[in-house]
Amino acid sequence: MTPIIIAVMGLFGSLLTYYFTKKRELEAEQRKLKQEYYKSFIKALSDVAIDNFDDDAQKRLSEGFNSLIVISAPKVVQRLMEYHNFVRTDRGGEIERDSNQWAEKHDEILRSLIKEIRKDIYGAEKEVDAMLSEVHLVGKKPKPRTK
Repeated sequence: MTPIIIAVMGLFGSLLTYYFTKKRELEAEQRKLKQEYYKSFIKALSDVAIDNFDDDAQKRLSEGFNSLIVISAPKVVQRLMEYHNFVRTDRGGEIERDSNQWAEKHDEILRSLIKEIRKDIYGAEKEVDAMLSEVHLVGKKPKPRTK
């Protein structure tokens, strides 16, 4: 009877080890996939910030927004929609679009989105608010368009 119990316990231990290893592998793959989607989104967002009249960049950004709705954590989607609703050009906002106040509000909403993206990829990070207090997009101005 004892050898059977030992064999069952060994099998059970092996199954648990396999299960948890597989679970970690799947989580790592999911995190890697999310990182790729988030990188593509930030690149598209940056491209639009640099040249808001680039149709290809606008298309990539739209695709990025729509893809993140499916793959992101609910909190990221909430912040994503907040950001989208703020920057939409078809809505007249309470803040004049080219004002410093608009830029400050934009960066505040963007920071919230970036923080949630980081939480979705890395989990809770200590002192993330202090570390990311001044996040904003950077880039080179586009070349003048020739007609």
